[in-house]
Amino acid sequence: MLEVQGLGKRYGDRWLFRNLSFSLGKGDALVVLGRNGAGKSTLLKMVAGLVSPSEGTVSLGVADSRSDLGMAALDMALYPALTLIEHLRLAGELRGCEPRAEELLESVGLSDSARLVTSKISTGMKARLKLALAIQPEPGVLILDEPGAGLDEAGVALVERVCAEHKVRGALVLATNDGREKRLGNLELEL
Repeated sequence: MLEVQGLGKRYGDRWLFRNLSFSLGKGDALVVLGRNGAGKSTLLKMVAGLVSPSEGTVSLGVADSRSDLGMAALDMALYPALTLIEHLRLAGELRGCEPRAEELLESVGLSDSARLVTSKISTGMKARLKLALAIQPEPGVLILDEPGAGLDEAGVALVERVCAEHKVRGALVLATNDGREKRLGNLELEL
């Protein structure tokens, strides 16, 4: 499902990491740990195809389709003038997903806020919306970059539920500095 071979990333003369290799299949959950600046987010972006590796390869399987991938990250941009439901409808159309925006908003606890524009919602609500966008295509590989950041206890419980549900369906990769999130995975990688 996800195969990483000899992956490395260099900026100038400085290597963030080198020779990373791992395989994940259905039910696997890899937690990427490390200090700030170690390359956790960069690794996740490389797996998602958003950043090119300096060396090595990432494969999502035979079809190697990025459409089978969902990602939620702190620096993921949202359109400030769109409502929450408009975000999900637009993303669904672009990705060819089933139209289930209302269901997704309900699942992340945002159904009462569906008509609010993104510029008017809290950081925690934005994190919930990003999670809904990531799971919308029911991806085979779900990537979460610091999924609990900005969330209250109910939001953290939501992340735990989504991770548990996804491990039944596919593979999970998450980066965190939060020790509580280490338990979401069955595999660890320290950068």
